[in-house]
Amino acid sequence: MITPKMKNWIIAQTSEFDTYFIPTEKSIWLSKQPKGVDIQMLIANKNLGIVKSIRYEDLKEIVFIDTDSNIEFKYKNNDSDDEEFTIQTDVYSQIQSYIKSHLKGIELKNYSIYKQALPQLIAITIAAFLSIATYITAIEIENGVTVNVSGKRSIIKAMMISVAENLGSFGTISAGFVIMGILGSLLIRTIKNPKEGEVLTMSKMTKLDV
Repeated sequence: MITPKMKNWIIAQTSEFDTYFIPTEKSIWLSKQPKGVDIQMLIANKNLGIVKSIRYEDLKEIVFIDTDSNIEFKYKNNDSDDEEFTIQTDVYSQIQSYIKSHLKGIELKNYSIYKQALPQLIAITIAAFLSIATYITAIEIENGVTVNVSGKRSIIKAMMISVAENLGSFGTISAGFVIMGILGSLLIRTIKNPKEGEVLTMSKMTKLDV
């Protein structure tokens, strides 16, 4: 239920506009307004104009990364792009405290090293698979084998063939090792210097106690 005294914070600013972060019962509103407006009056009169609404029921997680003063919204639907906002430290702390205290139907966990390292682990796995597949393709081309590019993932196959033809088997495997080395160094850096934060996992009953 919307009240005249809804909590709100400015999370981004330009010379002409402020972006407001407004938690409501069922969603978080992001509203871009000209500087100097009476935001409480706009809320009370339902006159915010175009508002981006991030519904709790659409979210899988809200991640608070204390190290970077960063808030990430991760959606259940993989077709929706996750969103993140880096905020001034004092504003970040106020939002984090309010959301944790008033958001009901959530599970709170620490931002684990595994969760931080997972994107690099996935990237390394994909890079290893593509490197091996491209190397095998390069060997086949060098041996005069015709490689079929039809069927599913034909675009990926065509790209692999192009790389294999240009780099050859030695160049392909060398490039693969370089890419794996870069990804591996990022993984090691993440493990050695993990970020601190918290993860709020949503449920079907999640709502804000306003």
